[in-house]
Amino acid sequence: MKRLLHPLSYILLCVAYSSLAVALTHPGQLLWVFILALILDFREGFRALGQRLLGLRKILWLLLSVLIIQVLFRRGGGIALALPILKIHGAALVYSAQISLRIIVIYLCAASLSKLDFSLYRSAFSRIRLPEELTFMISYMAQLIPRLNARFKEQTRELRERGLSLRKIGFRQKLTVYKILALATIADLILQSGRQSIALELRGFRSAGKPSSLHRHLFHLQDLEILLWFSVNLLVLIKLPGILV
Repeated sequence: MKRLLHPLSYILLCVAYSSLAVALTHPGQLLWVFILALILDFREGFRALGQRLLGLRKILWLLLSVLIIQVLFRRGGGIALALPILKIHGAALVYSAQISLRIIVIYLCAASLSKLDFSLYRSAFSRIRLPEELTFMISYMAQLIPRLNARFKEQTRELRERGLSLRKIGFRQKLTVYKILALATIADLILQSGRQSIALELRGFRSAGKPSSLHRHLFHLQDLEILLWFSVNLLVLIKLPGILV
C-alpha cells in the first residue's frame, strides 16, 4: 500500500499525540487523543483497527495495576462508590482514567512507530539533516521491543513443539527456562544487530558523496492536510474542557 504521508509527517504526528497525552489532564481531552491515536493507521482497514484494540491486552495488567493503586490510596473528590470493605473516591477514578489513557496513547503511538523500517526513518530524518548514526539508533530502538517479543514467542512455541509446556512445570523450573530464553533472545538480537551493521556497510552507510536511496519520499498535499487536521483537533482539545463542564 502506498504511503499517504511522508515518513517525517507520520513520525511527528505520533510524537505530537504522545506529547499531548503527557501534557493534557482532563479525561475528556485524553479520550479524544486516544481516539486520534487509535485511528492513526485507518487506511489499513477496520480489521487492523480491531487488532490495535486487541493489542491493548498486552498492557491490561498494567492498567489494572494503576486502577488498583489509585482506588486503594487516592482520596478526595467525594465518595463515588461505597462498598462494605472499601470506599472508592471520585479522585481515584479520575486519576486512574488519566494515567490509563496516557499509557494507552503512548503504547499505540509506539506500536505505529515500530512498524517503520530503517529506510523510512532515514527518509524522514534526512529532511532535517539528522546524522545517519542517530537515525539507525532511533529506528533500531523503535523495533527492539517488538523483535524481542516476537523472538520470545517463537522460542516458547518451539518448546511446546518439543513437549515442554511452561504451564505444567514448577515455579523454579519456569525461572530457569525464562532465564535461558532471555539469554538466547539477547544473543540472537546481538547477532541480528551485527548482520544489520554489515548490511548497512555494504550499502555504503556514511560513505562520502551524495547519498542515494531506492525509495524516495516527497512531501505532498496530504502532509499539509494532516497539519490542518492536527491544528483543528488541537483547537477542539483546548475548547473541550469548557464544553464538558
